Amino acid sequence: MCPACALDTLAPLADLGEMPVACGMTFPGPAAARLSPKGRMQLASCPRCGHVANTAFDPKLAPFDASFEAALFHSPTYTDYATGVVDRLVKEFSPSCVLEVASGSHVLTSHLESLGVSATGVPDAVVKSGSYDLVLARFVLEHMADPFKLLTSLRKVATRAFFEVPDAGYDLTTAGWDCIYPHVGYFSAASLNAIAARAGWRVLEIGTAFSDQYLWAIAERAEPLTVDPVPAVYSPSFDAATAQWRDGLAGKNAVVWGAGTRGTMFCNRVDPRAQLIAGVVDRNPAKHNRFLPITGHRVLAPADLTEIRPDLVILTNPSYVKEIAAEVASLGIRAEVVVA
Repeated sequence: MCPACALDTLAPLADLGEMPVACGMTFPGPAAARLSPKGRMQLASCPRCGHVANTAFDPKLAPFDASFEAALFHSPTYTDYATGVVDRLVKEFSPSCVLEVASGSHVLTSHLESLGVSATGVPDAVVKSGSYDLVLARFVLEHMADPFKLLTSLRKVATRAFFEVPDAGYDLTTAGWDCIYPHVGYFSAASLNAIAARAGWRVLEIGTAFSDQYLWAIAERAEPLTVDPVPAVYSPSFDAATAQWRDGLAGKNAVVWGAGTRGTMFCNRVDPRAQLIAGVVDRNPAKHNRFLPITGHRVLAPADLTEIRPDLVILTNPSYVKEIAAEVASLGIRAEVVVA
């Protein structure tokens, strides 16, 4: 049964094969990286609401880890975006106390405190008690095998909520670099509204952000309701995108920028033998001289580019083009910066 609307069973959509479970993580050596676990990704979609889920997901292989999003705060572009979300919510609703679930970083709770709002962050998706004007549930629902359970628990402690997830409309109609094993579910606007209503949340506003990659919703506590959604229909073309990039890297001195989930998936799909990509650049010093799962690509510091002198820098997130292009230029590197 569909975990979002609970109105129909899921139908097969795409088989991505075996992908790294530790997507977004790095390892101390290439041997350990290549031996890291893989998990099957079999995507299926709901005919009624368009929700997509990995029906082969095994929660024992990929327990939820909130530090995934924490690493994004190394980017000024992302930090500005996320704190801007908080600014908007505080201006619109004037909450006195806010809960952030799956809080892998203190950035947003500290920002809320600076605005005069009492803020609490919990590092996991377990909420037992409390009373809050607003709950932030950003980039956690997609990791839950049972997101309905989390939404109902949040309804018990908060009167309003802000939900944010990767947008299925973006991930499933582009190259799909963010279709990763730790993501159990892929939400459309219809499926997010359906599961929220079923769990007792009335969606007040819904939209996309961050180059249309993120889907967000503002909701208020209400009586549970079953809605009849208009489904989104997807026809993924992941294989074509992978083949195009694999062919296009021939003869290039290329690096990927970003050792997070998208960069990991790009390397695993396009360069599984680590023969086409010279390395993966990341600002996070904790990742430097470590290695991506399965492929074993080495993670580089930005300054390492002065030795490699790439002619092509590949991004998997369009929101960072200006930021990364400026940093590449500041290093004296004359390379083409492109978005995969």
